[in-house]
Amino acid sequence: MHAVCSLSRPPLFLLIAVLSFLISPTIAIAQKSGPIKSYYSPIVRLEVDKGFFLITTDSGILWVQVEGHVKPHLKTLEVGNMIDVTVQYRSNNLPPLLKSWKLARGSSPCKIFDGKTCSK
Repeated sequence: MHAVCSLSRPPLFLLIAVLSFLISPTIAIAQKSGPIKSYYSPIVRLEVDKGFFLITTDSGILWVQVEGHVKPHLKTLEVGNMIDVTVQYRSNNLPPLLKSWKLARGSSPCKIFDGKTCSK
């Protein structure tokens, strides 16, 4: 009798584990945006074609992703420019998304980017 009872538990446990695995990605996908944070840093690297740039933070380095319409504006930036960026963190281990920037040091015609347009 004990063998029959112990065999009935693993399928129930397995069913619960599978259901929690299937439900948890759905919950994570529902959380599209997270906290908004600002960083002041030099631009360490630019990946214009891919829509990313690299900055430093107190906790290390951070890749920041930009939306497609922002990629042309990345071309106006240079490695070493001091930039004050605001980013929004996202779920699913995606890099934070750029919300805005203010260029503190650099010769770019796009000193202030509000998420849509540039100004000097």
